[in-house]
Amino acid sequence: MSEDSFWAKGKVAEEVYQIVVDELKGKRFEERKTSGWINSILEKTMAKLDTLGADKAFKFSATCTIVQRTGHGIHTAAASYWDKNNDETIQIQYPKKIRAPGSVAAFVTIFAYSMHVDQEEEL
Repeated sequence: MSEDSFWAKGKVAEEVYQIVVDELKGKRFEERKTSGWINSILEKTMAKLDTLGADKAFKFSATCTIVQRTGHGIHTAAASYWDKNNDETIQIQYPKKIRAPGSVAAFVTIFAYSMHVDQEEEL
């Protein structure tokens, strides 16, 4: 997909990053609050994607992981069967710079699945 299409990865990433910032900025990790933060981030992300792709033929899915910075690493993975010519993914990491232990880190992954199916011509 080209950056000229609705799915301008940079613009989408910036807007979703801002959703995460608005939700988590200045907060310390509190396990009992993480599900609320995750739900809020994903609801706002899906609403934003719906407005950006309202007239396009896409389905979206998104994941959000929130962890406490402890100095240990985190490894995540996702897999999907898709059309490499029409589908796309974006990963957003918050914060962009490492913060002190005890702070919040978030990872959002967005998948855009095109509902357009290319049919091969019959010979």
